[in-house]
Amino acid sequence: MPPFPARSACLAIALSLAQPGIAFAQSGPSAVGAWGVAALVLLLSAVVVALWGARQRERRDRQRFELVARAISDGIYDLDLVVDRLWRSEAFCRMFGLPAEGAAHAVSDWLTRVHPDDRERIRLGYAQAMDGDATEWQVAYRYLRPDGGIGHVVDRLVIVRDERGQPVRAIGGVADVSDEQGAIERLALLRRALDASTTGVAIIDAQAPDMPCVYANRALVQMSGYPVEELLGRNLRLLQGAEREQPGLEMLRHAIREGRDGQALLRNWRKDGASYWVDLVVSPVRDGSGQLTHWVGSQADVSERVATEQALAHRATHDELTGLPNRQLFRDRLAQALRESKRFGLNLVVMFIDLDNFKLINDSLGHSAGDELLRTVARRLQGCLRQTDSVARFGGDEFVVLLLGEAETDVLRVVDRITEALRRPVALAGAVHYCTASIGYARCPQHGDEAGILLQRADMAMYQAKARGRNCAVGYEPTFDQGSAERLLLITQLREAVERKEFLLHYQPQFRWDGRAQGMEALLRWNHPVRGLLAPGHFIEALEESGLMAEVGRWVLRDAARRHAELVALGLGDVRLAVNVSATQLHHDLRADVEALVAEFALPPGALELELTESVLMVNAESTIEEMKRVDSLGVGIAVDDFGTGYSSLSYLKRLPIQRLKIDRSFVRGLGTDPDDEAICASVILLASSLGLDTVAEGVETEPQRDWLAEHGCGELQGYLLGRPASFDDVVAMIRAQRG
Repeated sequence: MPPFPARSACLAIALSLAQPGIAFAQSGPSAVGAWGVAALVLLLSAVVVALWGARQRERRDRQRFELVARAISDGIYDLDLVVDRLWRSEAFCRMFGLPAEGAAHAVSDWLTRVHPDDRERIRLGYAQAMDGDATEWQVAYRYLRPDGGIGHVVDRLVIVRDERGQPVRAIGGVADVSDEQGAIERLALLRRALDASTTGVAIIDAQAPDMPCVYANRALVQMSGYPVEELLGRNLRLLQGAEREQPGLEMLRHAIREGRDGQALLRNWRKDGASYWVDLVVSPVRDGSGQLTHWVGSQADVSERVATEQALAHRATHDELTGLPNRQLFRDRLAQALRESKRFGLNLVVMFIDLDNFKLINDSLGHSAGDELLRTVARRLQGCLRQTDSVARFGGDEFVVLLLGEAETDVLRVVDRITEALRRPVALAGAVHYCTASIGYARCPQHGDEAGILLQRADMAMYQAKARGRNCAVGYEPTFDQGSAERLLLITQLREAVERKEFLLHYQPQFRWDGRAQGMEALLRWNHPVRGLLAPGHFIEALEESGLMAEVGRWVLRDAARRHAELVALGLGDVRLAVNVSATQLHHDLRADVEALVAEFALPPGALELELTESVLMVNAESTIEEMKRVDSLGVGIAVDDFGTGYSSLSYLKRLPIQRLKIDRSFVRGLGTDPDDEAICASVILLASSLGLDTVAEGVETEPQRDWLAEHGCGELQGYLLGRPASFDDVVAMIRAQRG
């Protein structure tokens, strides 16, 4: 644009413009006087000066506009629709990567920089704004940045219209909002993530009075049952209902007062009144200056976990079958009662109750009938006691009662109530049965003032009740200690025997009816350092009571299994090894132990046989059947030992994978002299034959017994007549000599 004229030039222009007027004034008599000419000249000069000033102001305004446009970061454009001229600021050109030369300014080159998905929308929107009567138009769109990325802008346009409403000018500003848009998108993503989370999240205003909730996600709404509108603006203590003194709350209050992270297990209440447990974590949020502004709380619904933990805790202290306290909880209560007894001088009685003939009921009617009897007894015992008394199940058919503040006569009244309650008939397996109990009791302080001593002496008294014919109650007497001391000493010696490896195995051969050795039964012996070699009858019950049976039984099984390789090496690989298994061992991972031995010693099918008594097999018969089937699948045989002496059920017996029935020696003893024993043995042999099983007769000591069994089809014989128990090497030597 050319520069504006100087002041002197303006005066010259004014004079030149005035010349026609002066000439006119001087042309005739009606001409204007000299003063009129001068006034005209001055007027024209003023006009020129005013024009010059306006041009100067316009120039300054334009410069100011351009400087402001350069100073601000937003892009600015000015479109003169009358002359079709477009001006754009440097920031606008930099933003869209367009050349700054005015000749290149055109709407079309800017439109190519708009994101392809937004172009048509922008074009139509701009056209509608111009064709209508709008004086402002605003639009957000994406654009292609010079660096290849995608930016976001907000475009604001002011439309100037003439008196007819036609657009004559459009001035706009474009603000890059990419950062804001990114923040909005991240915030939206965060909100979606929080709403998708199964953890309840709340944001609390730490500076507002009463610290209200300002945000709650969907999980918290679903968890609490409160609509979001009822959570916002309120302190979330409402979720604890009336339980404001929970242990976890005090921990949280400390954390909030100290402005640090906190965690607590709380019980909350839903809007419908149902309770639920949450694991709540609160964390402080601070601004750039370190000022605490908000708290973020996240809570996970752990109701199921808490219920499981409570159930496990209850199971750890209560008997699962009857719901009564177990041994551990009873001991805790007894210890507390002893403290109260000493403090207040109260009488205290511990009572042991053992059901008479429970094993007979359990074995003959089945495990479920036995369980029902135990539950019935538990309910009846609870009905005989006061709230200050306790009853617990110690295991099996043993119950223990704690009476606090009872005199001797009161104890006898309680015994009478218990006896009368247990005497009432019980319906089991579709029939009526009756139950009695042997009861022993010890009193504090007369019989001791320590929990262990009282329990031990009440137990001694209970065994005395059984010895006196059962169905009676016996109080502790000092003379009971002698037998118990001997039993305790035996258990101590058994523990030492395990550590010193004093146990060993003898083997007794088993022969076919024709005299050929067919197997070897492993028999446990204790090489006592004082009493010499002891048979199981001297220690097996104490071994069970001591809890060592599973460990010793596992050793017996392994020591016998390893002998198979020696038999193979000597050409006796067809001789099987039989091992007795106790009830304790059966229910202590027997299958896993057998499976490991079969793999370790490469035992072929039939090389190893397990002998179990009827009573052992009938304990929890259903699970035993499944366990024995898995053992059978390993190629390990199963024999029923002492058949006919227990309380077996043929319905279970036929389902067990059994290979052999062993006729108990008590029936074999009378063969040839006792018709009843002969009838029993003949029946067992016939039953086994009908079921496709072999038979082994134990305790064969005379030739008439051997001949009778062979004549009646008994498959195998075992006894002193044929071979006594001896060391493995001696038995092997005898078998080799026989076969040689």
